[in-house]
Amino acid sequence: MKTRTIVLTLALCLVGVPVGFAQDAFMGVWKLKEAKSEFSPGAPKNRTVVYEAEGDKVKVTVESISGDGKPTHYQWTGKFDGKEYPVTGGPLSDARSYTKIDDRILGFNVMKGTCAVPFQ
Repeated sequence: MKTRTIVLTLALCLVGVPVGFAQDAFMGVWKLKEAKSEFSPGAPKNRTVVYEAEGDKVKVTVESISGDGKPTHYQWTGKFDGKEYPVTGGPLSDARSYTKIDDRILGFNVMKGTCAVPFQ
């Protein structure tokens, strides 16, 4: 009986470990720690950013404060493939393209009209 319990426990652990590591590091809720952050005067502040899977795409929802203190909310749904996908509700952008640099770094371009501004 003891051997059976040990084998079953080890089997469950071996199944659980890859599932835990398969989770993308970007997914989840990211909250701003304003006391630990530095901003230029008048810069917008993303208070909460939520990354969630939506089918084979990623949905990014941002709650922020504009440079003049007004709350803003916008969403982007797309892939981290470097292609442009539309932004809804974004006062500073019409579209964005995200590229996964590595497991912990995203690069993205913000488009407004015909102008693109790269971020990393």
